[in-house]
Amino acid sequence: MAKLCYSIADQNVATTKSMGIYNCSVQLARGLSERMEGGNLTVLSNRTISPNLNLSGNARLEEYDQAISGKVGRILWDQWGVYQKAKATGHPWLFLPKGFCSFSVRPPMRVAAYVHDVMGDYYRQRYPGFWPKWESFYFTRSLAATFRHARVIFTNTEFSKGEMTAMAARMGLPLRKVVVAGYGFNRPAANPVQKENRVVLFASQWPHKRTDIALNFLDHWLRESNYEGIIDCIGILSPQMKKPSGPNWNWIGRVPPAQGRDMMRRARAIVYVSEYEGFGMPPVEAITEGTCPVFSDIPPLREVMDGAGHAFANDSKKSFTHAMEAALSTSTETISAWSERLSQRHDWRTVTEKILPEISD
Repeated sequence: MAKLCYSIADQNVATTKSMGIYNCSVQLARGLSERMEGGNLTVLSNRTISPNLNLSGNARLEEYDQAISGKVGRILWDQWGVYQKAKATGHPWLFLPKGFCSFSVRPPMRVAAYVHDVMGDYYRQRYPGFWPKWESFYFTRSLAATFRHARVIFTNTEFSKGEMTAMAARMGLPLRKVVVAGYGFNRPAANPVQKENRVVLFASQWPHKRTDIALNFLDHWLRESNYEGIIDCIGILSPQMKKPSGPNWNWIGRVPPAQGRDMMRRARAIVYVSEYEGFGMPPVEAITEGTCPVFSDIPPLREVMDGAGHAFANDSKKSFTHAMEAALSTSTETISAWSERLSQRHDWRTVTEKILPEISD
């Protein structure tokens, strides 16, 4: 029987660097609360995230706002606070859904961590100097502590497991056990909406997201096609990023998760460009909302999508154009079939069934 303290107190939707990790952390907490017996799950939360958790009655909720009170508060929480509060719950396990252990002290209980990717390691190799040195140092040390101290590490794809294994080998660090638990997606309510002649672009200021490729390829496609609709660009662009001009472009910026899902639901297609991911949620989310995704043809997305949607090569405008035209002509019936397959493949119940046996006494 699993008895678990789950810490999400250090997360805040307004400041998160990854909406994917935030959404996964919230939904996994909810999924665990539905599967665990009363009194066996305590969730450490904060005032910003508690209203979004919607935990079942089986979970106990404790709020600690110091974890989001600034950099100093976050460090104190990461390095000492979370262990102290988790120990006080009396549970033998602490679950860290962001995957980072303290490197200052050893955990006084068994730790399980969900490591979503090794993005910091990728940036050190591909984009050295992009992150401040202190931040790179901090999270590298924290992930190394996870490799040393976690009894079990969960992750999202076989690709991520391989990346972790390779990183640990390069650093001479142990990995006790890595389990590919996957991600889940909540099925939306059956509430069909009228499609609008819009394409949603997921943009980002992070270099690996390759928004430069997305803007270049979309601008080329607009000039070569007869598309008369709107491209809604959501996300934060780098100030140095040159925006294409023209009436088709709608620059929105960051939006709350619910608004993003609604925009996705009404669009005819979404565009998701990246050169590196652990998983890559938006293409799956789009299909579950009845919208066809166009996405980069990279290993983790191939693994996740399992043949659904339309992939393109990041170095080929022709490939992108073909994917866009295919997406806009994909039938509702095809997308529905994809949705059913992916909903079964990426399901929170399946995820928790892989997690709970690993953390049971």
